[in-house]
Amino acid sequence: MIIGMPAAGKTAVAARVAERLAMPCLDLDALLQRESGRTAAERLRREGETVFRIHEAALLEQVLAGPPAVIAAGGGAPCFHNGIERMRDKAQVVWLDAPVDVLSERALHDDTDRPLLGDTRQSARTSLVELELRRRPIYAKAHAHVDAAQPLSAVVTAVLGALEPAEAVLDDAIAAQTHPVWLHGGAPAQAAEAVVALAAGGKVALVVDRGVTKWAQPLVEMLQARGVATAVIEVSGGEKSKDLRTASRIWSALAAAGVGRSDLLVAIGGGATTDVAGFCAATWQRGMRTALVPTTVLAMADASVGAKTAIDTPEGKNLVGAFHSPEWVWLPLQALQTLPARQFRAGLAEIAKIFLTFDAPAWQALLADAPALRRRSLAALTPHLRTAIRHKAAVVAADPEERQGPGHASARALLNLGHTLGHAIEAESKFAVLHGEAVALGLVAEAECAESLGIAAGGTAQTVRLGLEALGLDTQWERWATASTLARTATDKKRRGQQLWLPLLRGVGHAELQAVDASVWQTRLAELGATAPTNARTTLPAASSPLPGGFVQQRGGKNAD
Repeated sequence: MIIGMPAAGKTAVAARVAERLAMPCLDLDALLQRESGRTAAERLRREGETVFRIHEAALLEQVLAGPPAVIAAGGGAPCFHNGIERMRDKAQVVWLDAPVDVLSERALHDDTDRPLLGDTRQSARTSLVELELRRRPIYAKAHAHVDAAQPLSAVVTAVLGALEPAEAVLDDAIAAQTHPVWLHGGAPAQAAEAVVALAAGGKVALVVDRGVTKWAQPLVEMLQARGVATAVIEVSGGEKSKDLRTASRIWSALAAAGVGRSDLLVAIGGGATTDVAGFCAATWQRGMRTALVPTTVLAMADASVGAKTAIDTPEGKNLVGAFHSPEWVWLPLQALQTLPARQFRAGLAEIAKIFLTFDAPAWQALLADAPALRRRSLAALTPHLRTAIRHKAAVVAADPEERQGPGHASARALLNLGHTLGHAIEAESKFAVLHGEAVALGLVAEAECAESLGIAAGGTAQTVRLGLEALGLDTQWERWATASTLARTATDKKRRGQQLWLPLLRGVGHAELQAVDASVWQTRLAELGATAPTNARTTLPAASSPLPGGFVQQRGGKNAD
């Protein structure tokens, strides 16, 4: 069932969707005309709206009781005689939504007779504003929401994606040990029914990255239309917002909204937003329930999986945090369509990291799709996203709170490949370098370090560098081999006394934990950075003394492909 305002494109979209699904297409207005020989507009003028809506409701009942079909409903059909409730009982209802300015322009430039709108641009716009004010809360009861301001082909694709059921990414055993992850081809609003079920009559607090308000607003409306008490807390998003000030503002908003530990917090946005929102959920009244709707590749592949939450401090990244598992994670693939190219590529670095750590064949498959991934193809991305999430979830299930020490093959520390230097680069750049970009730089640097020390097989570092470059990522880490950047690695969470327990590559698909003296680590990276070509570096630290011995253990990890 396709519903929406006048000029939203219901008839055209329904016809295309029906063709793609090989189903009959029924247009309610066309059926009304066939019934009496007069168009819906003529009947509306002749009969008056009250009588017209009675006939429309009776016809709707017949159509809903008939064989399966794709049905284009008139704009008013959901709004009279419990139309939306009857539609929801018998069909999947998709709401085509477009701004009033778009609708008014369309209404003036097509040949459809719309007596409720008038004949001028001003009358059409005024009428549409009034209609939308009344109808929007009713349309919001639909099962799915689609942006109808897009080109017709994009709207049809979005409707088809919205109609698909959500896919469980993890098998039941792993999901039970971690949390379910649902993948859906639609927009975040398609999570509305799942959020309502999870809220179970309680309040919902949505922590929303301002950059994805477009995606979050329909979800808010759909929750409110279902009678869910909803508080919206906006954050600026990005790593700079992942601090104590933002957390304090979220806590205050939760208090003002009367949100308790039995209520539900839903985070919508990138990895920084899910991190800070998750941290607030973990600490609010000693822990409240949470669900995550990540909207970036990086957050979908990594940040939203594993129950880690955190905020940053001036001393370093993620130094204050808690393990707090969400009830579920919902991956709305359509949200990635508007993701900037730079953000999309940065997310690929986290997928690459997981494959470099555990799965050599998956790394090769990722590189085979590099041209399509650089074009931001969701069809190319989706299988790699599934594989990455499954690998990470399996590690998390074996070590939920990263308590296993070095020497354990499943130790979660292996997931930090590339992150020791990567986090330092992020902080040194004042987060101008995105997390995924910094991880890519760290992957290359740490591979070169491992190879120079005889840990990684010859050629490993070059394989990593060329692969990441094929994905469109910067690999020139040497410009960050400065004394101030390297000093930041001393505060890494993997430090134990004077040693860092680092995940380092032996080869593609095979990482191991290595204990290395922190000063040895910094010295070797400085030396490698200093020997790079001039165009790959900036100011470098002064030459250091010869590298002393420092690696004391080479255990843990395995090839998990």
